[in-house]
This record gives sequence, structure tokens and C-alpha cells, in this order.
Amino acid sequence: MLFLLFPILIFSQNFDYKNSFENISNWIEINNEKAKLEYINKLKVTHSNECFFNFFNLNEFFIIDIDRDGLKDILITGDCMMDAGLTAIYRYNGTYFEELLKVNGKIHQVSDYDSNLPFSFTLNNYGCCGGFDNVLEKYILVLENGSYSYKLQSRENFVFETEFPETYFKKPIAFKTVKEKYNLRFSPEIDDTSAIARPYNAYGNTVWIYPSNSIGFAIAETKDKTGRIWWFVKMDNKTAKGLEYTSEVGTNSKEPTFSLGWISSNFVEKIE
Repeated sequence: MLFLLFPILIFSQNFDYKNSFENISNWIEINNEKAKLEYINKLKVTHSNECFFNFFNLNEFFIIDIDRDGLKDILITGDCMMDAGLTAIYRYNGTYFEELLKVNGKIHQVSDYDSNLPFSFTLNNYGCCGGFDNVLEKYILVLENGSYSYKLQSRENFVFETEFPETYFKKPIAFKTVKEKYNLRFSPEIDDTSAIARPYNAYGNTVWIYPSNSIGFAIAETKDKTGRIWWFVKMDNKTAKGLEYTSEVGTNSKEPTFSLGWISSNFVEKIE
């Protein structure tokens, strides 16, 4: 029951997109290099063909207890000498290490330590090899039919240039767009002329253009020098006709993302 309630407990917290990977220190069970190597050698017994062993970096291996059962598990997250990075989690079941997750990207945020709650995290599946989109993916540990697995809870994409707010609303504001073409921008200003770094000619700060009746959630706001109010939003691309192809963003899932950015608060209708 605890693990079933966990998504509500962890993701009802206030919004914050700052990197908090340093919180992993609160979860670490063993930090001694010799002892860490002993656990890694145990992992090699059943997973010796994993390519990350070819680019071994001890600093990317962490011994933690993901499910609070008293047995030590292995987390691997880092560059691992791969273009998109790697995160993998192996749970010790008392006999051997079983793989629960292996995805592209590095951990961006770590859940606060709680002796009663399992380890959860937000991954940054960052754009590499000429890409310019990052995808934040939230994972939680789930126990189903006696088996553990990490489940993807949500995907949120943003371009590298995105300006994030310093503070956020305590509660999101649900809304829908009422203008047929409404720009989501990476900064809180109207800019349609500045050149930006892309593998093609690109100008301005528009990320996506949304049709009317697209659903979003405002989670912060600011005012520009003209007095215009801008909302920092999560746009639900499942509701935006023509933007379903955001499922092609990122490499770990084909689910459409939420997109992060700024919109003017003028031509929207709040949803109660």
C-alpha cells in the first residue's frame, strides 16, 4: 500500500526544477572504495556483459537501499562514456542483483531521504549529438504482484535556453488556450528576431505553437518591462492537436511530453 500511495506523496510537493543530485549522499550506504568494488564484482557475476563496465568509473556507482528492506542495492548514473549518459538500478533480492531499470540520461533530482519511503528520482534525458531538447522524467518504485520495478510517471521537455523561475505557485492554475495560434516561448518576452543556435536557421524564442483548447498548467509568473504578465507553464501535449509528435522527444519513451516554457496570460481561460 505504501508504494501505491508513493506517487501522491512525492509528486504533490512544491515545484522545483533545480538540480538536487547531491541529495544522493543521504541515501549512500557504503562509500569506501574497496567495499564498493566488492559489490560491483557481485554485480558482474550476473551482469558481466553490461557495456558500462568497459568504461568503469567508480564515482558513478552508488550503494544504496532503494526499497528500505535492509539489503544494499546498486545505482549507476553518469556519463559512463556514452553520448546520452546512463542510469541503471539493480536490486539485491537476497540471492543476486536483478535489473529494475536501465535508461539513457543522468539523475537530476533525488527524493528527500525518508526511512519509510523508497528511492525515487527525476532523470534528465538530455539532448545530445546535435539535439537541443532535454526531457525530465520522473520515476518511482512500484511493487506489483510481488515484483519491483521503476515506473515512468511523467515526461517534461524543455530547450536548453529555457529560463526557469526562482519561485513557483503553491498550487498550479489549470487553463486552456483560446487563441488559435499561441506561442510557448523559452523566455518571458516577445522575441521573433534574435538568432538562436540550431542546426538550421532559427530566430526568436518560440518553442511550440499551440492551437486553441490546448490544456496547460501555470506554475509560476513574472512581469516583463512592458507590464505584460507571463506564466511559466506545463503544456499537456496530448491535448494539443498537431503536437502529438512530441512523443519523438527523448529516447526512453514514446509517450507525449508536457512542454515547459512561458506564455502570455492574456488569451487563456482558467479551468476550475
